Amino acid sequence: MEEKIKEILSEVSGVPLTELRDDTRLVGDLGMSSFDLADTVVSVEETYGVKIPDQRFGELETVADILRVIREENAL
Repeated sequence: MEEKIKEILSEVSGVPLTELRDDTRLVGDLGMSSFDLADTVVSVEETYGVKIPDQRFGELETVADILRVIREENAL
């Protein structure tokens, strides 16, 4: 799952996959806007059939945060 999420982030942000780490910050390092983040969340939800509640978007600061929230919300 982690690798595919990084692929999605790379596609949305234009940052090479090789530069993405778990501690990569979505806004600070990738320069993602709120629209980019929403696009990423939708892609992840569609790819894995999971749901990330809107109220948890504020927690999504790093690549690791996306994985953590998905696991917490979907018991993965």
